[in-house]
Amino acid sequence: MTVNLQEFWTFLIVLARVSALFLSAPIFGSRLIPAQVKIGLAAALSIALVPTVAGQVGAPPADLFGLVLRLAGEVAIGICLGMIVQLFFVALQVGGHLIDSQAGFGIINLLNPYSEHHNSVLGQFLYQLGMVLFLAMGGHLFLIGTLARSYATIAPGAATFSGSAETVFLHAINEMFLLAFRLAVPVVAVTLVIDVAFGIMGRMVPQMHVFLVGIPVKIIVGLVTLAVALPALAIFFGQMLPVFGDHAQAFLRAAR
Repeated sequence: MTVNLQEFWTFLIVLARVSALFLSAPIFGSRLIPAQVKIGLAAALSIALVPTVAGQVGAPPADLFGLVLRLAGEVAIGICLGMIVQLFFVALQVGGHLIDSQAGFGIINLLNPYSEHHNSVLGQFLYQLGMVLFLAMGGHLFLIGTLARSYATIAPGAATFSGSAETVFLHAINEMFLLAFRLAVPVVAVTLVIDVAFGIMGRMVPQMHVFLVGIPVKIIVGLVTLAVALPALAIFFGQMLPVFGDHAQAFLRAAR
């Protein structure tokens, strides 16, 4: 079987967007997944997408600068699509950090094996739980579907980034902070009430060691509140995936 130059160019430009998405997206971009597996998955998905986009790919550039420019545009699209979805997991980490700061776990940091950065205890827990929900709800298929649909908006090598792509990212970041706040509000509100109650008790009974008594109570109440509120996380997840899908489509329209 022989492969002509046009077929190789089509595969190469599709592989650039797919591999960039796999590099930045949750689950696929995990450092725990061997590089050989990522390369194999990216190549297999690229081969599957080539027949659907072959008619949209023009002739390969005649000069090296044009070749690098088109491939760089495809890489930028893939990375941005992955980062938009990755913001949801950042929201889980930020929300967990807010909860830890109020519940008494703020002095403990753990190393996240996926990002190799230090996270709070509950931030790490919510991150791992988010990955489970992401897979259970078909988030990986959502990513692949978003990637496949992106070629209907931006043909391979046709990205110009002439729109307001930065505005789309600002809106996605805004959604991320809102989600983190909504996730942390129940625990933060309960622990704030406990802080006020122990502050009043400390004024009424100065002999009482409010700090020693308050920390264990805040931890227990905070964990119980989080356990009660956890089912809402699945609801938030189901609501946010379509939202980030809308952000991805808005970014693609801005990058045309």
